[in-house]
Amino acid sequence: GDISATSPAVIYFAPYNSSTRLVRSTDEGENWALTSGILPGYVTKVLVHPNATDIVYANLGSSIYKTTNGGSSWTRLTTPGSVYIRDLCFNPRNPAVIYATGYYYGASPYRVALIRSDDGGASWNAFYFDTSSTNAYGYSLAIDPNDTATVYVGGYRGSGVTTVYRSVNRGETWEELPFGIIGYYPYAIYISPANSNLILVAPYSYGIYRSTDRGQTWTRVATTAAVYRLTGAQGNSAVIYASTSNTVYRSQDTGRTWSVINRGLVSTPNYCLMTSPNRQSGVYVGTKCGLFSSTNYGDTWENLIADVYLSRVRVLALANDERTVYAECQDDGVYRSTDNGATWVRCPDFLSCGNIISIAVDPRNPLAVWALEGSG
Repeated sequence: GDISATSPAVIYFAPYNSSTRLVRSTDEGENWALTSGILPGYVTKVLVHPNATDIVYANLGSSIYKTTNGGSSWTRLTTPGSVYIRDLCFNPRNPAVIYATGYYYGASPYRVALIRSDDGGASWNAFYFDTSSTNAYGYSLAIDPNDTATVYVGGYRGSGVTTVYRSVNRGETWEELPFGIIGYYPYAIYISPANSNLILVAPYSYGIYRSTDRGQTWTRVATTAAVYRLTGAQGNSAVIYASTSNTVYRSQDTGRTWSVINRGLVSTPNYCLMTSPNRQSGVYVGTKCGLFSSTNYGDTWENLIADVYLSRVRVLALANDERTVYAECQDDGVYRSTDNGATWVRCPDFLSCGNIISIAVDPRNPLAVWALEGSG
């Protein structure tokens, strides 16, 4: 998901479905509506133009789509061939400039790819780097907010090494920084807006690493689970958030130490993380159980939009009272409604297993439910 930088009441949220319609709010998440345009695949990143809330970019991996009417219709952009895209972002000072990273699979071995558009996605320049003897991939991307010619890419080399690359000329040439951690995919990289020397990188399942010298040396500051996103509080550079495979963490000292902030959150993968552009304490996290928001730096959370509205419902069961309904959402547990589906509550997880394939409700007691999961 993403929030408009100049109109923070406008939020877009992408369900993770094979055919996707974005969900849009124009009142900071109080009310939501599905957009009408359908994207032909899983959306992994959404960018909202900071000066025009109807202009949105969506990454589908093998392609980038653009809408100029708030998601009513989409146009596939012509990006360089044989490039699979993992991450994309705007130049923070000029949204006509868009960067995307991933890997170029038109050569063997694969190479890290950085593509750049200077005209809002109408045309692209491509740069391929890391000429090692094994496949190399780009996974995460960050632009130095104080020097927008400087671009960082978090990568992974097929031999099992997490890598960090830097360009000081908008992606034209690249150097590999001395990171070299034996790890996995770095889904998240973060540069402090107050201090360009401060960089955080999160190799998958290997915690969070911190540098205070522009990537020349690194210190492991957290041993968290798999980190999907890193972002900072707007207007308070000391506060940084990390969303992981099972919770959300917060640092209040520029990444030196971290603590769990999950009061009101359901324990589930937290793929999407955003901070409010105009409310210093505002933060959003998207999970399989919906979109949650906090107005107090993550001390408490509220579910803004339930995943029943977004998910693929695979199993339904209706109780004899004709008001109680149970629904199983793919990869997202069981929900119950007691008002014919007007509102829904997620039932507590009862097994760490696969999807539920059948639900039966006791005809004499709508609170007694049997569920059969796929593993038996």
